[in-house]
Amino acid sequence: MLLRFLLLALPCCGQALRMNQIQIIGTHNSYHAGLGPSEMTLLREQNPAAAAALDYRHPPLEDQLNAGVRQLELDVYGDTKGGLYADPLYPKLVAKAGLPADPPPFADPSVMRRPGFKVLHAQDVDIRSHCPTLVLCLETVRRWSKAHPRHLPIYIQLENKDGRSRPEFVQPEKITKVTMDALDAEIRSVFQKNEIITPDLVRGKFETLAEAVQKQGWPELRKALGKVVFILDQERVTPLYVDGHPALRGRMMFTNAQPGAPDAAFVKVNNPQVPELPGLIRQGYLVRTMTDGGIAAIRAGKTQRRDAALASGAQILSTDYPFDWKLATYQVAFPGGVNVRCNPVNAPSSCVVKPDR
Repeated sequence: MLLRFLLLALPCCGQALRMNQIQIIGTHNSYHAGLGPSEMTLLREQNPAAAAALDYRHPPLEDQLNAGVRQLELDVYGDTKGGLYADPLYPKLVAKAGLPADPPPFADPSVMRRPGFKVLHAQDVDIRSHCPTLVLCLETVRRWSKAHPRHLPIYIQLENKDGRSRPEFVQPEKITKVTMDALDAEIRSVFQKNEIITPDLVRGKFETLAEAVQKQGWPELRKALGKVVFILDQERVTPLYVDGHPALRGRMMFTNAQPGAPDAAFVKVNNPQVPELPGLIRQGYLVRTMTDGGIAAIRAGKTQRRDAALASGAQILSTDYPFDWKLATYQVAFPGGVNVRCNPVNAPSSCVVKPDR
């Protein structure tokens, strides 16, 4: 059984452990429920490479949190009027091909017709999600959080999707500043302000987030227990999100920023083998990296990328293979099977591991 742990700094030197001085394990495309059997059969006929890449699924969000996952990734599509993704193409192609319908339906149609962000991987094809709307996903996390009030901070990474125009496929809504404001509004509709580590909280008295994390650091871990942190994934939408909100004033999410920029507190570095990554950790940034090298490397038992991620100091290690869920031959976990540990690059020497319950 996986044990959950809380990291504390010994009180000898007056050095409190901070949020960015630990490593946690997260999941990639956390909502992903996988294609139905007939949908997968059809995709293998049409695009074997895509089928191989999409042949995975995660447990429901609450099960992931129970197991120790502390970072979740959600892909969100704008649906201002509702119903844009309520009648996807692939189930219709399954019926046209004479294949049996995949039970259950991919989502409750009444839910998909409501206005608001939808959570899915690829419109019309990879459509099945454990929580088909952003609000449902967030409500799941908040419910779990309230039942476990001393949990380590949970990072929720949102990736805006807009796709491209394809024949017979739904054309996703364009991402605009209104989209960004709507994302913040949906977050506020579920979580109260005191339940979130916000950019305003981290910035404090400083003019920029970069200055705050480099000079003062992230909040103490003990003050972040039971809270969530929102991260906006794609740098291409950052200009829309920071417009009118210098250094993310009043915003709910941290951006994937360029080091040194006014909004820089979080940086996404997907490749853990780049040499500059540990330097970013030492400067005070919080970094998310990807541990897996693709399905071919995983099946071949190659662990160089995973091992580099563990050693890099990146605080968030995102994987499709957390703990022992899927493969005995490849998994991402810390020694002893725990889900959190002292950061190997920037944790104070007094950092120790103690159980939280």
